[in-house]
Amino acid sequence: MSLSRRFLLRGMTHSSLAVMSLPFLDCFLNENGTALAATGKPIPTRFGTYFWGCGLTKALFMPASVGANYQDTPQLASLKPFKGKMNLLTGFRAFVDEKPNIQHWSGNAAIATGNAPANDREFAGETLDMTIAGAIAKGSRYKSIEVACSGNRNESFSSLGGRNTNPPEVSPIGLYNRLFGAGFQDPSNADWKPDPHVMLQQSVLSVVTEDRQKLMASVGAADKARLEQYFTSVRELEQGLAAELSRPEMIADVKIPASPEEMIVNKAVPNLLKVTPIMARLLAIGLATNQTRVFNMSFCEPASTMYQPGDSYPFHQATHEEPVDEALGYQPITSKFSEYCMQGLASVLAELDGIREGDGTLLDHSLLLAYTDTSNAKLHAIDGIPMVLAGGANGKIKTGLHVAGGGTTVSRVGLTVQQAMGFLLDSWGTQSNQTNRPISEIVI
Repeated sequence: MSLSRRFLLRGMTHSSLAVMSLPFLDCFLNENGTALAATGKPIPTRFGTYFWGCGLTKALFMPASVGANYQDTPQLASLKPFKGKMNLLTGFRAFVDEKPNIQHWSGNAAIATGNAPANDREFAGETLDMTIAGAIAKGSRYKSIEVACSGNRNESFSSLGGRNTNPPEVSPIGLYNRLFGAGFQDPSNADWKPDPHVMLQQSVLSVVTEDRQKLMASVGAADKARLEQYFTSVRELEQGLAAELSRPEMIADVKIPASPEEMIVNKAVPNLLKVTPIMARLLAIGLATNQTRVFNMSFCEPASTMYQPGDSYPFHQATHEEPVDEALGYQPITSKFSEYCMQGLASVLAELDGIREGDGTLLDHSLLLAYTDTSNAKLHAIDGIPMVLAGGANGKIKTGLHVAGGGTTVSRVGLTVQQAMGFLLDSWGTQSNQTNRPISEIVI
């Protein structure tokens, strides 16, 4: 009998369905046992997203074959070292139903929420990372960490719904201070002890607990809903403080780096390719030291305005104004920008895979969804949007495959991600994006 982590014991009692989840069993481990650390405790599975705008160039990234041993392609050359630890997903479609195709937004939002957005820059629900963070962030210092490699504070695609986006860190120094500045203690230090300032903060919040309960009982429904949203953030703060008062159990062998130097952070390609690996390194160490278990990185925004100094057009403008080279069959300047986006992704994978953890790497114990807003930026097409799913998720994802979606909804990716993260979820998405079909080729 083959068992998975999602297997449930089901039975009938008094004409009702009874459901019981199984405890953690040895048969849930992969053949290398990497789901457990040397201590015998499970290694947590981390989740991250990497977003880039304006898609890829189909002629330069699309392999001719599907499955394992797919062809290496020019635009994915920087990802070749991680081919065995990632899956290339192509041919999936974002459906908009009766809503408009909002240029450079509908695809992004549909992938992140399973819902087609009705308005530009608004999500029709909480994004995938927030759903996952709500389940796995307990015990870590931060529910999630957002990063914008271009320095733009508006480049966050992590949201609780609507325009309620989580603000990103926009510089290596800002990210360093968030993760390793005030309130951080190196868990590898022998003299680790709780910070008295954190203990005081926790005490203050504890004192007002009873008053919170009385207030909730005395207000109307509308105010109660507003207060519930507010107190949700307070509870998350309490959980973060509790995590700071407990010594993190660090499995990976990492050292806390010195603070990075001041550097130029903008949309110029040389600066993006310099800043992104530093941000990625800090995020990886933050994951390894349990500062967070969920992160979101934006390399460049939808309708990307990243630019190469000296070129005539920034990325997005080039997609519309650069002519297609008849001999090549594609736009050469535009295609180079897409390669830069893949180089940024490669630097993230390199940092995750470079940290040893248990008998694997941090990448082996993580799941990273890299996605974009369109398949063809010149046409604003949202069919065939390219995505990459990297990492083994603690043995829950089979890697090294090219999977063609055949025009099915992008929500299949989100459903697969959530099931790999341990969610007992049978379907996800709404209307034409609703699906009960995970990507079976990569699910273990």
